[in-house]
Amino acid sequence: MLCTVGVLAASYVFLVKPTLDTTSDAIDSVSQPLREAQQQAQEVQTQAQQQANGQGGNSGREAQINLQGLQRCVQRAGQDVNALQRCTSRFSP
Repeated sequence: MLCTVGVLAASYVFLVKPTLDTTSDAIDSVSQPLREAQQQAQEVQTQAQQQANGQGGNSGREAQINLQGLQRCVQRAGQDVNALQRCTSRFSP
């Protein structure tokens, strides 16, 4: 019985725990660019709304079109970090 407990404990320490740590690191590395893309999308939306409310005319309309393009691009990118970075660089103000 002690041998079984020892084998299970060793399996956890040498197999399960490193796998969980690696998975956690991978999730953290993906979530940061997603947060940045979401923040940039919010900034673009705020700027588009300010331009539409304050200036009207073509520049407000262009900002709204830019915002819609960014939203579509982010939706299509899903969790692809490279695609999200391309979206933010393409549609950043």
